Amino acid sequence: MGMFNNSGSSTTSTTLSIIAKGCRITGEIESEQNIQIDGYFEGSIKTEQQVFITPSGRVKGSINAKLVIINGLVEGTCISPEVNIQSKGQFRGILETKQLIIEKGGLLIGENREAISSEELKLVTKSKQKPAQKPEVKSA
Repeated sequence: MGMFNNSGSSTTSTTLSIIAKGCRITGEIESEQNIQIDGYFEGSIKTEQQVFITPSGRVKGSINAKLVIINGLVEGTCISPEVNIQSKGQFRGILETKQLIIEKGGLLIGENREAISSEELKLVTKSKQKPAQKPEVKSA
């Protein structure tokens, strides 16, 4: 869905990609814009923006986005710094997030893991390593 000015050229305003209610799509979506799912999608979604799953929306697969708002059904994996499961939302699967909000009526069935950046992971790995110890030698 594009926005146009009077001359017919595309503007730089944020656009929204929509999978409409009654539409079924299977595959991969990679977008620089917000994505709204009103219909059914099976596959993977990747965006540096937001993904909205409305009450009629269904997603089976993986979502990787800046913000995921679930008010429909999502089954699979979700990796995002922030996930909001709204009152009609259901998530079933594995969630990796730093911030999780579940509104009254929302449902999470599965596993919630804290997302750790690769920089934090390196620091934790280095701090847990112990210096190598020399093996003990026993004399008879």
